[in-house]
Amino acid sequence: MENLNQESQTTETTEVKKVEAKAKKGERKEHSKESLNFKCEQFFGKNWKFVGGFIAVALLVFAYEISNISERMETLEEVVRENNGKVVLTTTDGRAIKVTKEPLKAEYLKQFAISIFLNNFIVSRSQLTNNFEKPNFKNYDEVLDNVPSLRNILRNFIDSKNDEKAGIKANPQAVGDLRAYVQWLISAVAQDKLPEYIAIKDYNLEKYEYSGNSFDIELSIIIIAQSYILSQNEYKQQQGIFKLKAQGDFDLSKSSDINPYGMRINSLKIQPVVKDTKA
Repeated sequence: MENLNQESQTTETTEVKKVEAKAKKGERKEHSKESLNFKCEQFFGKNWKFVGGFIAVALLVFAYEISNISERMETLEEVVRENNGKVVLTTTDGRAIKVTKEPLKAEYLKQFAISIFLNNFIVSRSQLTNNFEKPNFKNYDEVLDNVPSLRNILRNFIDSKNDEKAGIKANPQAVGDLRAYVQWLISAVAQDKLPEYIAIKDYNLEKYEYSGNSFDIELSIIIIAQSYILSQNEYKQQQGIFKLKAQGDFDLSKSSDINPYGMRINSLKIQPVVKDTKA
């Protein structure tokens, strides 16, 4: 019994020591925490100027960086606005230029089409024969060499050749219609039917329909001609009407410096002015 009592007392003593050790350990931790807080308060109390200065400098640097970021964002927005608002085109001499984008209005297309048909199809004998130096023609190419306006139409306003890379298919209808007109000019020179000089006086837009980028136009162009009447051996002034009908479309993917709206002629019907040899 005495041994059991001794063991029990030893166990109790051990437990008491453990509790006391834990209590002392907790007191040391609490004291250490209080000591750390005191040191921090003491440090900031003595060095508040330096700490405050550091914080102020940090805020200034932060504000400066924010300002720089804001300026860069504004510059980026301006670049994006510039790129989205303009399109880069290459001129015929190889220069790159920026052109401001504008909404494509039907009225612009109408006036452009009228201008092209009004200024490129009327051909006089003096123009066709290079001031009467070339009275005969062997083929269509010789006519186009002498009449830059018709060459311009064939090259820039008619799909005359296939181009797989550009997704262009030749339009035989338009090419054939232009060839028919060129053939008429050759025959008119040979038969003395083409006035020597022609000037545009006025025009009437008989019809213009535009739908889904396609157009249908009819023009009556009033002209004043100076015709040489062989039987009278003199020039006579004559007035006539040059009639033109055409169908086509506008495709901006085919635009160029000369043809900014990508106008394409799909068919042509031309009623030229014929010299009145009985005048």
